[in-house]
Amino acid sequence: MRSLWNAVIVENRKLSRSPVLWGMLVFLLFVTGIRSGGADWTEHLGSMTFLFASVFGLMGFGTITAWTFGREYADRTIKDLVALPISRGTIVIAKSAVIVLWCLIATLLIFGFALLLGWLIGVPGFSVDAVWRSLVELLTIAAFHLLLCSPVALLASISRGYLVPIAYAFTTLMVALTAGPTVLGPYLPWSIPALHLSLSSEGGTLFPLGKASYVILIAVCELGIAGTMSWWKRADQR
Repeated sequence: MRSLWNAVIVENRKLSRSPVLWGMLVFLLFVTGIRSGGADWTEHLGSMTFLFASVFGLMGFGTITAWTFGREYADRTIKDLVALPISRGTIVIAKSAVIVLWCLIATLLIFGFALLLGWLIGVPGFSVDAVWRSLVELLTIAAFHLLLCSPVALLASISRGYLVPIAYAFTTLMVALTAGPTVLGPYLPWSIPALHLSLSSEGGTLFPLGKASYVILIAVCELGIAGTMSWWKRADQR
């Protein structure tokens, strides 16, 4: 347990000092700012949540994941990392924990920024219920996108860098935007978060999609985790 905690501290230090993390956060805040406003708080916060469901989650979380796992190869520190007296599985768990931590921090920062903007520009109809409902929706969408980050980590490990996984994240974004509204949407993992948000807003139910959609999300996550663990434990680290 102590080795895992030490690994988490080290990985957190790497990511928290990365220009990729802060550059991505500034970009997401900028886009949130230019899309702020609306007839009421439900519309104002709904616009921000939709950005998370359709773009921020796939590209933002995907880029952070790609950098966290791919930088070791790009910076040529992978040999030093795997030579440490710590299991490779522990390294993967530590990297994943730090990714989840910072993605959730970024989510809450953007939510707080949206609240601040709403007050500054005078969005009418403030409602505690609307704010709470938007926060629950946002955290649910963030959790879905975190499940989709595991294949990005696997691709970063296999490709030994972060360009391929970032390209993958961009491709999945395009697939979600184009195929999401079709009949295939509920079965494409990358379009499920946006569809979930759309249907939950309309029907008021917490999980409006069929069980198959959520099973697909979990299955994709498990396959990505298993593949990443297997790669780090068994693949030849050159």
